[in-house]
Amino acid sequence: MVQERIKKDYKSIKLPNIFIEEDRGFFRCCEPILVLASSTNDTWKNDITPVWQKLSSPSDVFEVTLLKCGEAVNYTAEILNFVKDENAYYSEIHWKDVLASDGIGHYSIQITSSIAGIEFNYTWGEYELKVYSNETAKGTARLRAVFNSFQEIEGIDFTDSAVNGTIRFKGMFGFKNPNKQTDNLIYNNRQMKSVVRENLNTYELKTDPLKEYFLKEITDLYLLSENQLFASDHNPHNNSYNYFDLPVTIEESDKIDYYELSRYGKLSAVLTDRNKNKRTFFN
Repeated sequence: MVQERIKKDYKSIKLPNIFIEEDRGFFRCCEPILVLASSTNDTWKNDITPVWQKLSSPSDVFEVTLLKCGEAVNYTAEILNFVKDENAYYSEIHWKDVLASDGIGHYSIQITSSIAGIEFNYTWGEYELKVYSNETAKGTARLRAVFNSFQEIEGIDFTDSAVNGTIRFKGMFGFKNPNKQTDNLIYNNRQMKSVVRENLNTYELKTDPLKEYFLKEITDLYLLSENQLFASDHNPHNNSYNYFDLPVTIEESDKIDYYELSRYGKLSAVLTDRNKNKRTFFN
C-alpha cells in the first residue's frame, strides 16, 4: 500500500540566555569590566569587546548601542554579517575609537533584537574605560583572541570572519620554562655532537580570585574557541617586561580552585609558544 508523505524542515534557533542573578544575601559589588585604550596603534594597549547574536531569518533585528552613564554617545557600533552564517551578526567595540570619540568613563553595551517576533532588550556588559598607562594596567594580564571556526556553544560559524576580542583581568602571565629538548649523536671516537636542540617554552597563566563572568569567559571562550591567542602581562614584579601580545596556545587544561564560603575562583593554565622556532640544528 502506497501512502503519500510530506516532508517539512524547520529551523531551530537558540534564543539569548538573559540571566539575572538572585539576591541570596551574599555581598557582591557591581564592578564594571576594566577596558583600556590608547591613541597609539600598539595592540596590547587597545582592548576590543566583541558581541554577537544568531537570528532566525533576514527579517529579524540585531542592534548594538553604546551608552555612557546611560546617555547616547557619538560612537556607532558597526554591525557585520558572519561570512559563513547568513543569519548571524556581530560587532567589535574598539575602545580606541570610543576613547577618541567620547573619552574615558563608565559605558554599557545594550543589545536590542527581535527573533521570530520575540523582542529582547538586555545589557551585554558594563565597562570602565581608562587611558592605557603603566598605572591603569598595573596588576593585570590580558588575552587577545581571533575566533575563526565553528563555535558550537553559540551555534555560530565564525569561519572566515576572524572576530577579534580581548579580556583583561587581575592576574599574571609569565613563569617561562624552556623545556629544552636535545638530540645528540655519539661518534665512534665517543665524541658527542648536537644534532638538534630546541626550547619548547611553556608559560603559566595565574589569575587572582575572580568572579564567574571572568572565569567563564576565559575557560569557555578564550581558551576554548580561539584560533589565534595572544597573551600580555602588566605586573611590575614579572621576571620579563616584554610579554606584549605573545602568540601562544594552550598546552594543558585550565583548572579552577574555588574558595569555601566565597563566590570567587582562581584559574591557572599552562600555555606554550604557538610558533615552535626556538631551535638550532646541524644543517
